[in-house]
Amino acid sequence: MYLFEKIYVNKWWGTKFDKNSVNLLFIDDNDMPVADNLRKSGFKVVKRKDIKNIDDGDVLKSQIIFVDFNGVGRSVSTQHQGAGLAKNLKERFGKSKFIVLYTAEAVLPTDTIFNTILNSVDAYLKKDADETEFSEVINVAFKKLR
Repeated sequence: MYLFEKIYVNKWWGTKFDKNSVNLLFIDDNDMPVADNLRKSGFKVVKRKDIKNIDDGDVLKSQIIFVDFNGVGRSVSTQHQGAGLAKNLKERFGKSKFIVLYTAEAVLPTDTIFNTILNSVDAYLKKDADETEFSEVINVAFKKLR
């Protein structure tokens, strides 16, 4: 079985979540090869360099949103950039969107504000994580989306 062939049915809403019914959005100012690989494996993937606000059309259409830690989201959170954007997305959309924060940073801040942001998103990944790790997060998202 391929990594992305699992299908989850949300028992509460009866919605089928699989690679054909879920839209993935990557918000990253740099190239993200895993996004291309996910598209090649059948996912509906949109890549954006940044968004201006959390009500962006691509955000509204997507169920799983991957947000880069730095370099994006300045118009939403000048101080925390992508991390602040991810937190704002989660606060706005709750369980209807699965928000994944990822970074290439070797060391992340450990202050209280950052811990609050990290705890607000659904998942966290290193940018150089293996594609298998991304697929595991997507499979978790299939189960948790409402």
